[in-house]
Amino acid sequence: MSRSPLQDQTSRQLFKRRLWWAAGLMTVAFSVLFGRMFYLQVTLYDKYHALSEGNRISIEIIPPERGRIYDRNHVLLADNQPVFVLEVTPEKAEVEAGLTRLSALFPYKFDTDRRDRFARWLRYQKPFKHYLLPFDLDETEAARFAARAWQFPGFRLTTRLKRVYPYGSLTAHTVGYVGRINEKDLKTLDPTRYQGTLVVGKSGIEKQYEDRLMGQPGWRQVETNARGRVVRVLEVHPPQKGEDITLTLDIRLQQKAYELLRSRPGAIVALEPETGAVLAMASSPGYDANLFVDGISLNDYRALLQDPRKPLINRPIAGVYPPGSTIKPFVALTALERGIVTAGYSIFDPGYFEYSGHTYRDWKRWGHGRVNMHKAIRESCDTYFYQVGLKMGIDMIHDGLSQFGFGRKTGIDLPGERRGLIPNKAWKRAALDRPWYNGETVIASIGQGYDLATPVQLARATAILANRGTQVVPHLLDAPVPPEGHIEIRNRRHWEAVISAMVAVLHDPHGTARKAGKMILPWHMAGKTGTAQVKGLRAEEEYDESKIPENERDHALFIGFAPVNKPRIAVSVIVEHGGGGSKAAAPLAAQLARYWLELNHVPPERGGRTH
Repeated sequence: MSRSPLQDQTSRQLFKRRLWWAAGLMTVAFSVLFGRMFYLQVTLYDKYHALSEGNRISIEIIPPERGRIYDRNHVLLADNQPVFVLEVTPEKAEVEAGLTRLSALFPYKFDTDRRDRFARWLRYQKPFKHYLLPFDLDETEAARFAARAWQFPGFRLTTRLKRVYPYGSLTAHTVGYVGRINEKDLKTLDPTRYQGTLVVGKSGIEKQYEDRLMGQPGWRQVETNARGRVVRVLEVHPPQKGEDITLTLDIRLQQKAYELLRSRPGAIVALEPETGAVLAMASSPGYDANLFVDGISLNDYRALLQDPRKPLINRPIAGVYPPGSTIKPFVALTALERGIVTAGYSIFDPGYFEYSGHTYRDWKRWGHGRVNMHKAIRESCDTYFYQVGLKMGIDMIHDGLSQFGFGRKTGIDLPGERRGLIPNKAWKRAALDRPWYNGETVIASIGQGYDLATPVQLARATAILANRGTQVVPHLLDAPVPPEGHIEIRNRRHWEAVISAMVAVLHDPHGTARKAGKMILPWHMAGKTGTAQVKGLRAEEEYDESKIPENERDHALFIGFAPVNKPRIAVSVIVEHGGGGSKAAAPLAAQLARYWLELNHVPPERGGRTH
């Protein structure tokens, strides 16, 4: 059947309309496509070019090398050594699976506890950055990982500089250690400066001088291929190395101090009297600072915390002890300078002192007989100081001892120093809301009761006495530190009288440390023994060390300086639960002083004894 002309015309018009609609739609579609292409390639060119370059070019942070720490003779105390380490990029890795495999591969270095702690820390970090695992590998271990690297996508073997302490426990309390940066550290650290850095100073000199030791990070711009492998380095901005630090410590004397303590709980501090420079600072027992660099294991840390000898306490600056009889020279000097007594003032000591219904015993049960100041210091007569202390009053004792730095921080350049305590009436009212009693003055005059001092305070006070009043500041950084001032001397003979009595402590046949005095010859040493009571005794009881548990025995103390006429070393020693200072502490100080004088070839003193 043939189509009519009208039908043909209608079909043509319909076809034309459809054709126009199709052409219109295609025009609109191409216009949108062209507009989008223009928008992306012209308007947003800079943005997408940067993104493209970001996939090809990246910035890598180069952490700075930490400054080294030396002793006064340029012996390394803290070094940086290259080690193999593993690095993980979380967004490219199967983190949990990879860490579990590593824990199985290196169980002795990456145990379950350390793995879980690292995994928790990693969850809070940016996934596109690189992070070093908290352990290092030797060559054999590195080869073992390299052979299995295909099992650890997102992990790679690399190298870094690791902090190392060659002398371990000998310098742990002074040099300190670095440890992994934690969330608490991140709140105070400059995030720009610490990019790429894993550790920060946690204690000791490492913490005190963190800003100097840290340095400044650098960076490098690298081009990578589609697999992330570096093709070439485009630009490098090198890091700025941290400042090297030299300390006043002499590692030979430091080692000698630890040998003398023989791991017994206690402390030895040796200062250069003229400058306040710390020659040795031993806190026993010590611990290996290297354990903390990559994060100490839970078992190792628990062992340190549970050790009854408390190795983590830095005893020279944070251990506070009753100073006992070591303060007697300072009390005597204050009494002389304030005109309370003269050097010839004497009392009769029957072995006890009765006051206000109480009996205060002397350490020597049968007494010392007629005693003046010289004999009282030489033989450590408590009864003499009971009576002189009452004449002075607690406020005068407080003011006199404060001049020598007792009761306040010395200002040593170490974190964590404690201030100790020298009481007075105002302190007791403010702290305990109670009045001061004269009976408390009696025992305060021999360094008991509320009195507390640190070994570094005792060493500083001894140095001030050796200097005849110059108030030096103990310091570890080998740089000049000006003295705080000078104690006003009203009569130089008073100082010499006290020092003469301290010489007699070691070099007189009746001195409490006469056996130790023989160890320091041919030099003369001025010193004072001390015993700090740990457990109180009833009036009818006698102190018998053999019947007392070791942890309840008295602490042994000694202070001294040598040579007497031109002091080169001031020492304080405390041996916890060591018993009497003459037996347990004085010999250590004498041996240490002699070792130092011989080491420095100090000529023997000429002439007779000064007492």
